[in-house]
Amino acid sequence: MTIQMNQNPTYGNPSINPYRQYLVNKVETASPLMLIIMLYDESIKMCEQAKVDIGRNKESVHNKLIKAQKIITELTVSLNMEQGGEVADNLKALYVYLHMRLVEANIENDAAKIEEVLRIMRDLREAWHTVNQENRKLLLQQGGGLNTYS
Repeated sequence: MTIQMNQNPTYGNPSINPYRQYLVNKVETASPLMLIIMLYDESIKMCEQAKVDIGRNKESVHNKLIKAQKIITELTVSLNMEQGGEVADNLKALYVYLHMRLVEANIENDAAKIEEVLRIMRDLREAWHTVNQENRKLLLQQGGGLNTYS
């Protein structure tokens, strides 16, 4: 009878990229609010890179804007329309608008439309970050944080 100490197939496997594993762990352990922020971060990154590539590499611009569109679609479908009320309705309308602007930017190769999306996405990301910070403070005040008393 053989006893395996480690059931994790990535442990000790040199073919697994450590950075990729770090990213997988980061996503798997993130709170729902942090996942939203991570989606914003990635969408913003894709838009910034697409904007830099305009006039240089149309295929790269297209691929990056498609990724940003997919992320915005994910943000849209993740909205809880039942509990979110007016806020969810407004966010959904804004996400649909942002998606449309990215489609237009992609078709027209228009950096100004990408910049408009970036401005809105950065503002929304900052709002979610603030909500996350306030949520963390509330958890700490309610004793849900680490016990620092020894």
